[in-house]
Amino acid sequence: MSEDAERYDVTVLNGIAFMMMYRLRQWIKRVMPPKLIGLVRRPFEAVRSRMRAQRRRGVALVTREQLTRDLCSQGVTEGDIVMAHTSLSQLGNVSGGADTVIRALIDAVGDSGTILMPCYNSADEMVREMKRGRMIDLARQSCITGAVSERFRTWPGVLRSSHPFSSVCALGPKAEFMTSDHAARPEVCHATSPVGRLVELNGKVIGLGISIAQGLGVAHCVEDTWDDFPFEVHTPPFEVSYLDSSGQRVTRDICRFDPVVSETRVDYPAGQWICEKLAQHFTRKSLMRSFPCGAAQAWVMSARPLYDELKRLAAKGVTMYLTREKLTDENRDIENW
Repeated sequence: MSEDAERYDVTVLNGIAFMMMYRLRQWIKRVMPPKLIGLVRRPFEAVRSRMRAQRRRGVALVTREQLTRDLCSQGVTEGDIVMAHTSLSQLGNVSGGADTVIRALIDAVGDSGTILMPCYNSADEMVREMKRGRMIDLARQSCITGAVSERFRTWPGVLRSSHPFSSVCALGPKAEFMTSDHAARPEVCHATSPVGRLVELNGKVIGLGISIAQGLGVAHCVEDTWDDFPFEVHTPPFEVSYLDSSGQRVTRDICRFDPVVSETRVDYPAGQWICEKLAQHFTRKSLMRSFPCGAAQAWVMSARPLYDELKRLAAKGVTMYLTREKLTDENRDIENW
């Protein structure tokens, strides 16, 4: 097996492990009293932090200059609009941690570029908070999309889009345009959402140390903007109220992804098969470039060509929900997708 293939397998397995741990955390939240969760979490996080620090000892430092050089070598250029999905632990022993990753991204796109990061949370958690009479406050709500995204959320000048569980943060000249109209429609990735704007302006999607499973928001944009998408992926809209990042109360309709439909999606364990096939397909079509970044395997894709290809595939019944059992005569020959 080649080194690139080994790295890709590691990122796929990391994605699966992330989803399994996420589901375990959600189950614990449902059955354990909140005060007890806090008592258990603190020592667990302390032990985990010490284990990770010990694992990094003796490993060569990854510097800001190295990360910037790796990003620029694969076509991230000044003025780009980049949506970055990151795993700090996979990037290696990064000197300066999450701050260094963010500064490297800023260096790569320059003063005229704009950086976006997902600051997602759990729709289930939002519903539970509503039932408890509590209101999501985006000015304070942390995210579950990794240490780099969480640090970026609090970075000076960063703007956060108005969505109670699928917000996106942005920094740069186009940050306001990218984030300002997320509340315009119930869907997560509608045309004026941050991902919709990314497609409109043909920004770039990059994954640093993760598989494409955690970076296919553009696929949701196809679902939310194309009337002929072959099946419904959302639950019916329902009304929610929350505080946006400016402290203003927002009351609006929201759609969430149908939990049953999502069971075979690429970012769930059952979707590993289609995740691997789509990554191979995107590489074969020259839509995706893989490259080393720090100690991790990374990838980059341009949003508009990716959107067009995902739409073409969906018309043939090939989506990020596809299982082997649902292959048809038309799309069974994967090499000819």
